[in-house]
Amino acid sequence: MLARSLLNRWSIFAFNVLIALPLTLALVEVAILLWGTGFQHHATIHEAGHLIEGMGVILIGWGVVLEERPGVSHLLGGLPTEDPDREAAIDALCHHCGLALLVLGLVAEILVQCVEVPDHIINTDRIERVVLTGGAVFLALGLATLARLSAGLAAFRAPIPLDPEGSLPEAGPR
Repeated sequence: MLARSLLNRWSIFAFNVLIALPLTLALVEVAILLWGTGFQHHATIHEAGHLIEGMGVILIGWGVVLEERPGVSHLLGGLPTEDPDREAAIDALCHHCGLALLVLGLVAEILVQCVEVPDHIINTDRIERVVLTGGAVFLALGLATLARLSAGLAAFRAPIPLDPEGSLPEAGPR
């Protein structure tokens, strides 16, 4: 029952929206900190890094849940199995988008860490804003991935079953 409530396509859609809203606000704030009114203040680089890192962690966590939707649903009691083909198709969509979110969040965090590592190890002196902007770009790609997944879930139609010979069913008169 818990899996049905938390991992059905409309719940995933709602979670995507709940993640996309603060992610959008964070991206706007990062742009302002790095290239807008905060451009003259070096302390804004640190704040922008924290925003990118925090949103990257959220993308990573949500990506893992989506990628492992079948396993998580099994732990929570399982999803209904009246239409296993439909659930398998949703699982595949979630798996691909979840993996993308995981990778995008990780790359965004790696770029933040490149700035935070001492300059004698990774020299990012005077290019911190550019490196962090790269991290923000990966977050923006994560936002696009959330939108793509949400659109796919909203427009999702169950796959057309094949007949035993492997051909598509014929359309009859209506």
